[in-house]
Amino acid sequence: MSTMNPEYDYLFKLLLIGDSGVGKSCLLLMFADDTYTESYISTIGADFKIRTIELVGISI
Repeated sequence: MSTMNPEYDYLFKLLLIGDSGVGKSCLLLMFADDTYTESYISTIGADFKIRTIELVGISI
């Protein structure tokens, strides 16, 4: 079995939970894509985003 060389040094998974209509998806979009929209359609099910951050030469 070959070892994989990931594009990051550390991997964190974030789970946002809360009541409907409080802004979880908007918060996720701001963090992952740096975008904001005032008219947002309610998310049904789950939403996934990926973001890589460079911090002091380390990929997170």
